[in-house]
Amino acid sequence: MPVRRRQPRRPETGAAERYREMGIGAALSRPWDYPTACGELAALLRLGYADLPKAAQALVASDVLLAFRLLPDVQTGYAVSTANVLLQAVEVALPKQKKAQAVSEFKHSIIAHKRRARVQQISGSPHIPQDILVHIFSFLDMHSLVAAGLVCWSWNSAANDNKLWKMNYSIFFGLSHLSCNNIPVSGVQYSTNSVPNYPNFSWKESFHTKYAGC
Repeated sequence: MPVRRRQPRRPETGAAERYREMGIGAALSRPWDYPTACGELAALLRLGYADLPKAAQALVASDVLLAFRLLPDVQTGYAVSTANVLLQAVEVALPKQKKAQAVSEFKHSIIAHKRRARVQQISGSPHIPQDILVHIFSFLDMHSLVAAGLVCWSWNSAANDNKLWKMNYSIFFGLSHLSCNNIPVSGVQYSTNSVPNYPNFSWKESFHTKYAGC
């Protein structure tokens, strides 16, 4: 019996499958991955969207809308700023009709995001200025910091402060001078200086990535 040869995938189908395998849609639904996923979408729009087959372009445009729809539910300090970066890429890369749809979705989500933040502040505990919260949280251990971020909107925002996580990264991986297995490594010093200081760099995400590799 002759062996049936497997038909090669069409380039259009292959590109769409490779995009699905990136898992950007799933990452957008995880608050801690939302900023990175928005950044990847923005980079893809600027650098490669025009060259993608139509099926892959449709998936990218769908994830853009998903990113904007999820914005009100994402309680991280970089949610709005990274969504703005994505919006700028949308205005450059998407065709007129899809761009108008995405911009409209973004505007609705920004309004909902502000309303939700206002409700959280009014219905929550007496308001504590953000800088004071961040200062208080700087004395917490990691488990307590994560738990504090689950209390309310304003506490979550403070617990995700990038400078706070940069400090914790330095303390946890730098000052101990230990490897992940708690074995001293001769001549090796971990510090935040070895990590790129990009404007949208997430120290919390970097902490999670490095800790997961231990």
